[in-house]
Amino acid sequence: MKKTIFTFCSIATVCCAIFFACAKDDNSITHVGYVSQTSGGSTSGTGSNPNPNGLPSNSGYGSTTATTAATTTSGTTTSGTTTAPTNTTSTNFSVDGAAASNPTSNGLTQLGQYYVTCFDASNTPNIQITFPGTTAPPSGSYNITSSGTIAGTQCNFQVTTSAGTSAASSGTVIVTAGTPNTAAFSGIVCSGAGGTHTVTGAIKY
Repeated sequence: MKKTIFTFCSIATVCCAIFFACAKDDNSITHVGYVSQTSGGSTSGTGSNPNPNGLPSNSGYGSTTATTAATTTSGTTTSGTTTAPTNTTSTNFSVDGAAASNPTSNGLTQLGQYYVTCFDASNTPNIQITFPGTTAPPSGSYNITSSGTIAGTQCNFQVTTSAGTSAASSGTVIVTAGTPNTAAFSGIVCSGAGGTHTVTGAIKY
């Protein structure tokens, strides 16, 4: 009888040990431990894996909110006056913005001075630039003067329209010596019997 009771107690003890061992193992499998985690955005909770056990939002798992900053770049506008470059590839000129039609040009010596002339196909308007000396002027900048006596780097400049002839008292003519020579000018204001006109262009001669 005593042997039977001892055997029964031994079996019961072993079963209890097995039961508690299984219970402990099951608990370690179903529950995942949390570790502290800091994300780049919001850090409202902790967790090494986002909500691994399907727990409600107040259980401690965190969420990250990405914020995109919009950058606005404002530009500035600079206003100014733009002057179109003078065309020096061919003979051309304009009076008050109206281009001459099929202009023809010439350079000649007369009365001890050198004249550069340019005519619209209809003869007017036309330009006459007078340089000192009896030969084509060398390269350089020539200051326009209203004086009848010119020397050195001076020149006279006049434009003739259907209304008459007008002369300039200031401005610059740029001469480039070559084959052919070129006399270029821009925004030359001429006044006189023919009215006031602005002349721009380049004459090859």
